[in-house]
Amino acid sequence: MGKFNLMDLLNTQQSGQAEPPQVSEREETQPRKPAYKIVALSVFDLVPSEGNFYSIAEIEKLKRDIELAGGVKQNLTVIPLDGGKYKVLAGHRRRRACLELVQEGKPEYEYVPCGIEPRQQDKEMQEIREELLIITTNSQRDKTDWDRVQEAQHLHDVLRRYKARGGKLPGRVREIIADTLNTSTTQVGRLGAISKNLIPEFQEEMREKRLGISAAYELSGLPEEQQKQAFTEYREKGGFTVDDVKQRKEPKGTATPPPPPESPAPRAQAARQAPASPPPPPDERPAGVEKPPCPAAAESTERENTPEPEKYPETRCVDEGICPYCKERFNAAQAVNYSTQGTQGIGPVDCPHCGRPINIFCSVEYLCSVPEGGETK
Repeated sequence: MGKFNLMDLLNTQQSGQAEPPQVSEREETQPRKPAYKIVALSVFDLVPSEGNFYSIAEIEKLKRDIELAGGVKQNLTVIPLDGGKYKVLAGHRRRRACLELVQEGKPEYEYVPCGIEPRQQDKEMQEIREELLIITTNSQRDKTDWDRVQEAQHLHDVLRRYKARGGKLPGRVREIIADTLNTSTTQVGRLGAISKNLIPEFQEEMREKRLGISAAYELSGLPEEQQKQAFTEYREKGGFTVDDVKQRKEPKGTATPPPPPESPAPRAQAARQAPASPPPPPDERPAGVEKPPCPAAAESTERENTPEPEKYPETRCVDEGICPYCKERFNAAQAVNYSTQGTQGIGPVDCPHCGRPINIFCSVEYLCSVPEGGETK
C-alpha cells in the first residue's frame, strides 16, 4: 500500500474528488505547508481537548527548553470555539508549560503561535476530523507504551466510524493504522490485543510506565482469571519480565511415574500353572529344501528396519513465522496474503527457504506446523 495522508484523504472525500492526491517520495520527506495562517493566541484562551489521550509529562523539562529557546517555536493546532476561545488539538504540553511560566511571573510566555483549523458544518465529521488531527499532529512527539496502545485503538475506532458514514479507505484498516503510525501490522495487532484483553490493573501499570509492551502483550493472552492471579504475584514480586509471563503460559506437564518393577513371583507361578507345550512336529521336508520364513516374523523384522519418520514440532512467534522443518524465519502474514484465517481454506503454503509445506494458524502469534500427511500436499 502506497503512502498517503489521512487528512488529505478526509479533505478529498469531503470535497467529492474521486481520488486523494498522490504523494511522491520527495514530497513525503519535505515538511507540509499548513493550510492555515499562524496567529499568536493567549494561553488563557486555549482550552485542552477532552479527546486528548496522550500523556502530559516532563513539564519542568519542557519549561526549561522553552525558556532557553526564547519561547515556543513550534505552533499549536487549534479550532475556534464560541466566546473567543480555542480548543487545543496539538500542543497540550506546550500550553501547560507556558501557562505555568506565566503563573510563575513570566508574562512574556503568555502568547503562543497557533494554527487555526477551520470548523465543519457536519458535527460528526468535525469530531472525526478533530480526533484524526490529534493523532496526526502528535506523530513526532515522544510517546509512552500506553500512549501507543491508546493511539492505535483511537485510530482504529475513528476509521471505523469514518467507514460507517460511507467514507472510502485505500486499504485495510490495520494496514492504514500501521502506515499512519509508522509501524508493522503485526505490532498493530499486538497493541489491539493489549487494549482489548489486558485487565485494568495491568493497564494502569502500563499507564504508570511500570509494565512494557512485550510483557503486557504476553499477559493479554491469558484468560482474565489467570491475569488476576498473575497480578497478585506481580505485586508480591514487584514486577514481571517477559520470560516470567511466558512461563505462566506454558502448560505444566505432569510427569508420569515410572511403573513399579515386575515381581518375578507371578511369572514363575504362571509358568508352573501353564501346561507344557507339545514338542514341535518333526521336519519332514526333503534334504536341501529350506524352511519358508514366517510371515509374522518377516513383518516384524521389516517394522524394526524401517526408520520412524522425523518429528517436527510446531513453532510459535509473534512477529513472523518460523518453519518447523528448517527453523528459518519468514513473513507469515505475506505468505497467507494477510488473511486472519491463515492457511485455513487455502491449504498449506511452501516455506520460502526449504520449499516444504506448512500450515499457518494466526491469532496473536503465528503458529506454524507440519500438515497432516507430512510433506505431501
